Amino acid sequence: MARVRVPSGKLGAEALYEYALRALARRSHTLAELEAKIRRRCADQDDVEVVIQRLRSNGYLDDVRVAEAHFSMRRDFDLLGRRRVLGELKRRGVDEATAEAVVAGTYDDRDESALARAFLRRKVGPLPEGGRIQDSKHLARLFRALARAGFDYPAIADALRDVCDDTELLEALSESRPASDIED
Repeated sequence: MARVRVPSGKLGAEALYEYALRALARRSHTLAELEAKIRRRCADQDDVEVVIQRLRSNGYLDDVRVAEAHFSMRRDFDLLGRRRVLGELKRRGVDEATAEAVVAGTYDDRDESALARAFLRRKVGPLPEGGRIQDSKHLARLFRALARAGFDYPAIADALRDVCDDTELLEALSESRPASDIED
């Protein structure tokens, strides 16, 4: 039986499947991430679809499971808001409908204001003398950090009210740069 010659560094169908399994063993990948990864290594582009179908049928490739794990980890351990994690899922190639469904299903049981306060406590550490922040620049930095972390303005305002009594300053921050306009 004659062997088909494969260009250097390129993989045939069976080797490509094993390569994909090793990649999935190291960390979870979305369909889009894994497809891009194996497309770079394949000898024949037709093998990519075969490998993807085989991985799906064996239960190794599931965007919903990857999205749920990613979202839970970023919400619970990194204390990030809904908007930030939703953007990360979209960048990882999870389709918008799946990302929205996962976020709606796993985030609704959490209080975003409490999550923003926990993020703020981690960010600020011990509060200055008197327990309040008086410096407008420091407050603006905290506002931007909370916005980049993916929290919406009501949650940001609730968290900042815990560390600042100056309602005029909080209103000025919200009018000058709404949280929905700030990208990470």
